[in-house]
Amino acid sequence: MRDSDWEIINELFRNPNVSRAAAALFMTQPTLTKRLQHIERELGVRIAERTPKGLTFTPEGTYLAQRAAEHVEFVNQTFRGLEDLQRASRKAITIGSSYTFNKYNLWEVLEGYAEVGDPEVRFTVVNEQSDVLFRMVLDGNVDLAFVRGDHEGPVESILVDCTQAYLVYREPVATDELPLLPRIDFRTNQESTELLNSWWAERFTCDMPQGMSVGYIDFVWELVSQGKGYALCFVPANFENERGLYLHPLTRADGSPVVRRTWCVYPKAVLPPHTESFIRYVRDDVAISDGEVLRPRCL
Repeated sequence: MRDSDWEIINELFRNPNVSRAAAALFMTQPTLTKRLQHIERELGVRIAERTPKGLTFTPEGTYLAQRAAEHVEFVNQTFRGLEDLQRASRKAITIGSSYTFNKYNLWEVLEGYAEVGDPEVRFTVVNEQSDVLFRMVLDGNVDLAFVRGDHEGPVESILVDCTQAYLVYREPVATDELPLLPRIDFRTNQESTELLNSWWAERFTCDMPQGMSVGYIDFVWELVSQGKGYALCFVPANFENERGLYLHPLTRADGSPVVRRTWCVYPKAVLPPHTESFIRYVRDDVAISDGEVLRPRCL
């Protein structure tokens, strides 16, 4: 019997309707019927009987359907195993990275690893929002990810960045004036938004103004420099303040800084040696201690 014969039996048992099963198998109904008859002749048993409600499997057919399910799963597992071996032999690592970490931090990390790590490792970088990337790690769609904010789940985590939030404006301004000034909003992850909203709620009795909404943080610097409004955001440590903007650190009511942590997260599983090597580099050469706030060089 062919592998496709086992797939036919498996699909007919799961979906005992010839026309629907044929569609699922990308076959015509007459072709499927003819192939089923050939299987019955080859095995010398009746697999299923036609009834007005569809197919009814015989005891022999039910037994074959059970073995067909095992066969199909065995074939699928075999191909997945081969793909895993090929992927490991290529020494490829798929990294997820938030947009700002990608721009200000990631390439420095990769260049550092290239100097001390395995030169045969090839990286693919996926840029997305941090909450999306965290889900991709859980689903196995990336090997590891650098995500902003604290996330809970069955992963290992390495703290790699801790940046402070700032009021960014074209010129010095009193914080108490913010509810009366135009605000520039931008796309960021939910955790960052919640931190900024929490700071605002401590400071003011009114809601934070909606403000002008732009795509990403790069557009914010230009609009702020043009006097279009102020922004509340987390400023990377290697941010170059080429426009001479006013940056005022945000602190909570108790005087503690408003900070956002960035983590390297990866599955709690046995990883390929080249992935373990990269994670070890991150842990030994990139990680920072909790509470270490990285401030912009311009301050």
